[in-house]
Amino acid sequence: MQEVTHLFLSPQIAGILDIVATSLFVIYLVLQILHHKFMWYVYIPSCIAAAITFFDSATWAFAALNVYYIIMGFVGIFNWRKDAASAEEHKGSIILNKMTPKIFRISLAITIIGIPALYFILRALNDPNPFLDAFTTVLSIIGTWWLTRSIIYQWWIWIIADVFAIWMNINLDKSAFVVQFILCILSSFLGLYIWNKRGKYLNG
Repeated sequence: MQEVTHLFLSPQIAGILDIVATSLFVIYLVLQILHHKFMWYVYIPSCIAAAITFFDSATWAFAALNVYYIIMGFVGIFNWRKDAASAEEHKGSIILNKMTPKIFRISLAITIIGIPALYFILRALNDPNPFLDAFTTVLSIIGTWWLTRSIIYQWWIWIIADVFAIWMNINLDKSAFVVQFILCILSSFLGLYIWNKRGKYLNG
């Protein structure tokens, strides 16, 4: 376990923010599994708290990732409102979109180029865990994009990303986030089961 640096928060305040972010995220996970529109309104403040604490620990990519999450939270609200009519028509079902070749190709390119590029940037910035931060960040960017599009395979992306996120947060001594990502893995398997059972595809 590495010694944790705090750039602008006291360890006590950083710990409180970790707990706030994790607590809100647990609520978000439940709403996400249920495919409930209010998940985004819990997700955004959770990501704000997480962004602050990761910036404080100089975990640059994960901090920036949470800023991306905040933006994508608003995108998610917009996309889900757009699908609201279809959701009403198929009440009781979870409205899904199929993976398109275009989304798959873009996602693959982001993974192949993004992980090594981000790794070298983070090394130059003295990130304490450059590979784990880069790997988790790139997969999480893709997973969040797929979530806003209601693509069921996002659950598999999260399972892989969360394993590496647990490793990174153990190194950072962020026990609240370790618990959070363990819960994420468990909820991903549950979400995958529920979305498979109740999912109805809009695009064929």
